[in-house]
Amino acid sequence: MADAAAPLNAVAARRAQARPQGRARAHSRMVRFLRVALPAVMIGVIVALAALVGAHAIRREASGRQDASTPIQMVNPHFFGRDNSGRAYTLGASQAARDDQEFQKVLLRFPSLTLDVGGPHPSTLTADEGVYREDTRILLLKGHVRGNDAKTASLATDQAIVNTRTGVVTGRSPLASQTRVGQLNSKSFDVYDKGDRMVFKGGVHARLNSK
Repeated sequence: MADAAAPLNAVAARRAQARPQGRARAHSRMVRFLRVALPAVMIGVIVALAALVGAHAIRREASGRQDASTPIQMVNPHFFGRDNSGRAYTLGASQAARDDQEFQKVLLRFPSLTLDVGGPHPSTLTADEGVYREDTRILLLKGHVRGNDAKTASLATDQAIVNTRTGVVTGRSPLASQTRVGQLNSKSFDVYDKGDRMVFKGGVHARLNSK
């Protein structure tokens, strides 16, 4: 019995010695794996964070460019001023937007300009579109330009330029004018002195009312 037990004890001893060695090898493999995996994971986290930061910066820059390229728009704006003679004028529109290339240029939708506001002879000009320059205070009216004043005179043309500093109105498009004395047509015109003096040029045709 003693002889049979000796080999069994030797096998048990070898197995007992093998288990710690196996655990040590497994632990060593795990350590080697973690030495490789942990830096890789850290690098992956850093790359992901950098990508998120970069994407946020790109979106913010694109949003800034879009905001910068979007013109400043106004609804029902009104501008007030005075000409060189101290006469007041008002400029209104249904919509206005600053040009994205020239900040001094204001694009107007359905503008309406009234000269000599509060004076004895106010006059109003309207159009489909307008361009007003704040640096020169010159207004360009385009499309179905219509004008009326307190002297029961009216005009119709396609384009007119108004110098709000001087109150002079200039047109280089055909004009049709209606006054108390009759009708007048011309290819261009200039209006001075609040409408007291009008100069018609090119192909002038008039039809006067008989008394």
